Amino acid sequence: MKQYLDIWTAEKLGMDIRQLSRQAIEDYQLRKIRETFQWAASRSPFYAELYKNRKLETWEDFSRLPFTTPQDTAERGGEMVCVPQSQISRIVTMETSGTTGKPKRIYFTEEDQELTADFFHHGMQLLVDPSDTIIILMPCRRPGSIGDLLKTGLERLGAAVIPYGLPNGTRDDDTEILRRMESGQVTCAVALPTQLAALARKADGFQIPMKTVLLSAEYVSRESREQMEKAWGCKIFEHYGMTEMGLGCAVSCPVLEGCHVREADLYLEIIDPKTGMVLPDGQEGEVVFTTLTRRGMPFIRYRTGDWSSFLPEQCACGSLLKRLSRVGDRNLIKGMRSGAI
Repeated sequence: MKQYLDIWTAEKLGMDIRQLSRQAIEDYQLRKIRETFQWAASRSPFYAELYKNRKLETWEDFSRLPFTTPQDTAERGGEMVCVPQSQISRIVTMETSGTTGKPKRIYFTEEDQELTADFFHHGMQLLVDPSDTIIILMPCRRPGSIGDLLKTGLERLGAAVIPYGLPNGTRDDDTEILRRMESGQVTCAVALPTQLAALARKADGFQIPMKTVLLSAEYVSRESREQMEKAWGCKIFEHYGMTEMGLGCAVSCPVLEGCHVREADLYLEIIDPKTGMVLPDGQEGEVVFTTLTRRGMPFIRYRTGDWSSFLPEQCACGSLLKRLSRVGDRNLIKGMRSGAI
């Protein structure tokens, strides 16, 4: 089984795949964390204040850094930006339900977005190849949207792409999508689980040679999986990511057990949401991430509110990259947040 993400990771680390090891990955991550820390503290008013009189040389220093939160992003997101506004190519505004009610604004440079397109290019090789036709049922009209970046990555791979956009849920739109899938002989769909499951329930009579699907942005229920498997007999891959991560974080391999993390661009921790302590592999807790290569708006020890764990065993595919177990709905830990730090 070809380890596409490991090969890509080794290239980003500047080494041959035969040199890649957990130690090499972790040494690289600490070096990039130091660089990100210095970059953010010297260029962002928010981070300059947060890290005043702090140093970061070791993993122990890193573990002592305070967490950042969605509330920080809503209240002081503009102060987290580390480049002039002239270098920002995309701003994503998201409504929040937090204590402030203010929207979060996430800022990206063109180079930041290229990092995501590059991840999509290499990550999608785990489930498609140049012979496939992929329909994208995600936002893709605006430059830099998740579907647009995915289209860019897939075209680099040489696959055919149908960038449809989000379904609107009407009967006519569902029928149009299924017709497009049939006429285009679509072999892979990238979509939200609930929306693709709804299409699967209406797929009788359409000849669609679906081999794989990639589900993202929502928790994948057993019912949704069964509906798609019944309609198309396809393999179901999952992707985990959020806008603050740069839209892409981790993706399934053909073993279909957990999602391999994009470790050259992101460092993930699993913490106890009450104590803030980092948990060992295998124990479930809150996902916290640090960006390693972002310049426009880096995030350091950012609390996601998502619930997962690292799978402790090496994947049967042979990859050295860490794997997240299935990520739970953000609402699952709301009841625990009253004791969060």
